[in-house]
Amino acid sequence: MVLSALESSEPPSVVILYTGSTQSHLEPCGCYQEQSGGLPRRAHVVDHIRKRGFPTLLVDAGNIFDGKAEIDAKRCEVNLKAMSTMEYDTVALSELDLAYDDTYLSRQRAVATFPFLAPEVVRNDFTQPFIITQAGQYAIGFVAGEVCEEVVSQADIIVALGNPRDSEHIDAVISPDAVESTASEDGMLYVGCPPEGKTLGVLALWMDTNGKIERHYATQLALTAEVGESKPIRQLLTDFYRDVATENPVQDAPLFAKQLLEQQQENGYASAAACQQCHEQEYLQWSATRHAFAYQTLLKKERYFDAGCVSCHTTGFGYATGFQIGEQDSTLKGVQCETCHGPGKQHVGNPKKSNIRSGADTSLCLQCHDTKHSPGFTEVVALHTKDVDHSRQPMNLEELLTSRTARTGKPTLELFVMSYCPYGVQAEEKIIPIVKKFGDKIDFKLQFIAQEKEEPSAQDITPFTSLHGYPEVAENIRQLLIAREYPDQYLDYILCRGKKLDKSWEECAEKLGIDIAKIQILFDSPEAEQLFRENIKRASELGVRASPTILVDGHKFRANQLLRASGTPCQ
Repeated sequence: MVLSALESSEPPSVVILYTGSTQSHLEPCGCYQEQSGGLPRRAHVVDHIRKRGFPTLLVDAGNIFDGKAEIDAKRCEVNLKAMSTMEYDTVALSELDLAYDDTYLSRQRAVATFPFLAPEVVRNDFTQPFIITQAGQYAIGFVAGEVCEEVVSQADIIVALGNPRDSEHIDAVISPDAVESTASEDGMLYVGCPPEGKTLGVLALWMDTNGKIERHYATQLALTAEVGESKPIRQLLTDFYRDVATENPVQDAPLFAKQLLEQQQENGYASAAACQQCHEQEYLQWSATRHAFAYQTLLKKERYFDAGCVSCHTTGFGYATGFQIGEQDSTLKGVQCETCHGPGKQHVGNPKKSNIRSGADTSLCLQCHDTKHSPGFTEVVALHTKDVDHSRQPMNLEELLTSRTARTGKPTLELFVMSYCPYGVQAEEKIIPIVKKFGDKIDFKLQFIAQEKEEPSAQDITPFTSLHGYPEVAENIRQLLIAREYPDQYLDYILCRGKKLDKSWEECAEKLGIDIAKIQILFDSPEAEQLFRENIKRASELGVRASPTILVDGHKFRANQLLRASGTPCQ
């Protein structure tokens, strides 16, 4: 719709893209899918509009800095680096921005490749009162304070960034505040900015022969999840997140600090695995809920370094026995039992109702599900209790994948098997129809469980070992080769092969149009061994030994839970 407006019978004389009041928000927290904003999305849209060939300028109206802690200063620097990569033309500093001291502002200015604007009364080494830049055949003047004669004489139109006290000579005002677009009787345009970089403002101007604004088009582009991302900007943010992930940012008081169980020095966190010993049904119901996957959400969004996010996506963060940033193997990832019921060390040692919380107080939920991260939650809290209603039947695989695709986009489903394992074959027969149903909406990976010999002898047929011997190793390798060479047929091959493990593999291959000779040539090549070596590394790293084992977004499940199947795992 926006491009159609710009590509009307006559293209605009100039397009001004603008932001304001971003407070250096890098991207949405990811707590719910509909959140708008983010530097990678903004950069993608800016690039897309520029490629249309319009004379385009990119500016910011101020309120760009936020927080004085070191991590906030670094975040603001990353924001300016991203804006430099996007080739911003200028940024106006607001009164709130100028309240930072000269050392801070000089540090931020050193990162930016564009000028900072500020009223002339505060002019110093890192600001200037105006710039004049060319857009097509027109000179556009951007000012942050009063309009001087130089700008009036040289600019075709004058745009004020911020909230000017005097409107004389000004053709348009871009305010950092969230205001509706208006045009005054004297023709001056006034547009504003929603906060936190949720949108990208577009102001298109059509000029007459005298260089005056003849008409305009103003709108805000919502940067929703449907918008693509700029790869360079995404990498910039990823590098920043990884750099600070090893640090331990200062945090506020931990969650539930006023609750009795959290205050007891002799108490501590034991993890959901300890609760499972007595509460198997409750554990199974919880394990497929969004709470169990809360930490995986941070990993997908690259926010596992941020104490403000980690606090609500893990268990016991901020307490000595709780989750610690940097402990990727922690058993306290996700929102576990003890988030609602309190630290359970004493309860595990001596189960009593008096040393654990009932979890019925939904007001505790609001410490994380606040108006920013879960808008409207207080009004519909009863609808969300299904995630903590342990009397419910645990989710099956299809229900879980449906939930994950709605929540996080494209979940990863990993099936760890031995190709000759009867229970593994049974799992494949149940999983593959589900994989076909979801198609490209999920990322399915077939992983095999086997080991590589430390010192294979010259007499060994293969350097690998598996529970069911060499035939299983050979079949595992063939399935990987068929998956790579025949992605449209390999699932059907696995189903066929599972029913005919006592027969030759060629029968299923021929039935499905798979080139037997091609697979055999590849099978006898060194690359087949390397393909298998790389595949079995995943199970080894995770310590997965039982076939079948299912992982959804890195979260481990028993096959009998997700598939409603029974059998004896091979291990």
